[in-house]
Amino acid sequence: QKVTEESSINVPYPNKDWTFTQISRLQFTPQLGDVYSCAVEHVTLTKPLTKIYDVQASARSDPGVGPSVFCGVGLTVGLFGVAAGTFFLIKGNECS
Repeated sequence: QKVTEESSINVPYPNKDWTFTQISRLQFTPQLGDVYSCAVEHVTLTKPLTKIYDVQASARSDPGVGPSVFCGVGLTVGLFGVAAGTFFLIKGNECS
C-alpha cells in the first residue's frame, strides 16, 4: 500500500563530492513479518530506486535483564564506596 500520510523532509545537505543527502521521515511501528519498501524518484535516475526492508525478530529488540543487573551492581558498588569513604573520613578526623 502506498503511504499517503504527511512526512517530514529536511533541507538537502550538500556532500563533499557534489552530491546531496535529503532525509524523509515517516513514523510508524513495524510489525513482525511486515515488508516495507522505500522508492526514490529523481530526474537523474532512469527509473525509481527502491530499497526493500522486511521486519525480522532481533535479539537487540529485547535487552533482557543484563542492563538492569549491570546497573544494580554498579549502584551497589558505588554506595559501598561512598560508605567506605565516609567511614575513613570520620576515622581520619578522630585520629588527628
